[in-house]
Amino acid sequence: MPIWRRLFPNTLKYRLFMAYITLLMVPLCVAIFYLFQHFESIRQKDMMDRMTERMQQVYVSLTDMMAFAYKANIMLSQDEGLIQIMHDPDKYDPLERKKVIESKMFGINNSFFFHQAELYFRFIDRKGNVYTSYAPNNQLTNSLNELLDWQKKLQGGSHPYRWMADDWNDVRGSQGSKLLSLYTVLDDQLRGNYGLARISINIQEWFRSTLKDSPANQDLTIFTGQGEIVLQSKETAFSSVMMQRIMSVQAKEGHFEDERALSLVNYSYLEELDWYVVSRMPLSELQKEIQRLRFIAFFFLTILVIAFVLVTIFLSARMTEPLYVLKRSMEEASDKKLNVKISIGKNATDEVRSLGESFNRMIDDIIELFNKLKLEERQKQAVRFQMLLSQMNPHFLLNTLNTVKWIARKEKQESIVGICTSLGVILEASLNSDIEMISLKEEIQLLRSYESIQSFRFRDSFTVLYEVEESVQYALVPKLSLQPLAENAIVHGFDSAKGCGTIRVRARAEGSELILEVEDNGIGMEEAARRPGRRSGHGIGLSNLRERLQLLFKRESSIEFVTGAEGTLVRVKLPLLIAKPYSQEGGGGHVDGFSGGR
Repeated sequence: MPIWRRLFPNTLKYRLFMAYITLLMVPLCVAIFYLFQHFESIRQKDMMDRMTERMQQVYVSLTDMMAFAYKANIMLSQDEGLIQIMHDPDKYDPLERKKVIESKMFGINNSFFFHQAELYFRFIDRKGNVYTSYAPNNQLTNSLNELLDWQKKLQGGSHPYRWMADDWNDVRGSQGSKLLSLYTVLDDQLRGNYGLARISINIQEWFRSTLKDSPANQDLTIFTGQGEIVLQSKETAFSSVMMQRIMSVQAKEGHFEDERALSLVNYSYLEELDWYVVSRMPLSELQKEIQRLRFIAFFFLTILVIAFVLVTIFLSARMTEPLYVLKRSMEEASDKKLNVKISIGKNATDEVRSLGESFNRMIDDIIELFNKLKLEERQKQAVRFQMLLSQMNPHFLLNTLNTVKWIARKEKQESIVGICTSLGVILEASLNSDIEMISLKEEIQLLRSYESIQSFRFRDSFTVLYEVEESVQYALVPKLSLQPLAENAIVHGFDSAKGCGTIRVRARAEGSELILEVEDNGIGMEEAARRPGRRSGHGIGLSNLRERLQLLFKRESSIEFVTGAEGTLVRVKLPLLIAKPYSQEGGGGHVDGFSGGR
């Protein structure tokens, strides 16, 4: 057996299993793989959307703090009491002046109590007096020089204010070393410049507060447009390559996948501070969730596959086991062991039950047929034995008939010689049981021999006329098929009182059929049946002829009787089979083939 046949057996169980794998499991695995790929892309997009949303929240929080500082500056610049005190501080008691300014600072902070971080105010009036809303690290001193220095810086810029992202932190007890400060010159249309205001935000406190609402695995980093890191949530250095990539895009916001760091990056640009706020999420977090879901899915898929395989094996075994039993039983039956029967279980399917019952019936029919064949064989042997015994008497009759013929010839009794010769021809033809089909020419010769005998018997009360086409004289016909037809006409068809009768024997071809007709001008079948002593049927000869035609030609032959007031026509239709003589000099018993008619 070839190796591939052993690996891939051509069995029903294997085909069922392969059909299950090909039509169910492979499409199911492909569908699950595609769904996971689709789910991973959707999950990645969802994570990016959440990062974008979180970045938007951070961006809004930072801009809100800056807007908070702007609003505080506007409120201070519109406070007439503050303007009067800072414009001419010498008119007021220092303690009273300090108390009033600090209360105004406290009131502004209270109006924005819901913000994440506190504002730290620091004012310098025209005389260099410093006022703060917080306890400073060092003693406050005259800062007139600082006032003049910042006035120059702000007046030289495009805006009357300026943001400092890395201002020094002078708040006592505050964490971090940097403040985000808004420097602005306090200006009045009537009084002119009356001081300097610095409104600061502890950016590190805000950053820590922001990180509380961020996922633990999300890295948040703020760096400047010059590539300097301002704040970061983790100690790991933010790569300069990624900074350059973000800054080279020159977009206010965006996102991308960093293949080198295996992370998703989302960023926003704050133009006023020249800051980039970047959020980074490692892809491993996404993969963990995907892997967990993949493990769950493939775990249930494995259980499903095992269950389906077991069910398939069970069903295929239940289906194929009776077929294997049937196969073994048929192999035993082919070894002539016909005592094989299949026992059909109660749980067998209708198809298997039907196959088993059919096999059992077939075995019963074969056994019955064998018994019939054995019986027929014994009967044939008995008949053959009887035929061998009976061959002695016909040969004795032929020898006796030949002796009578020579005695009649010696006594010069020519009529007896003719009868003996004709009878010998007919008897010899009937004894040759090995030949069933002879040519029409030979059949006509046998009929002429029969005619000569009957003419002597009925004293020439009938005449036989032959109309045989030349093309059908070698057509094959059953031996002694015309003789019973002529005998019926001679014996039953004529009335001796009406003189000599005529019998016409015709033979012709019509297409692929041979037509044989025997017609007489006698009294007809109905009249002959009414006469006493006449046979009512067609006789033993006609029944024998009909059975022989049925055995030789099945439904391709027929016998038709046409009768009227005078005469009867018997028409026999046979397949046209032409047997040409082997040679012109040879005997009529030799043929070299068949032609025509079929």
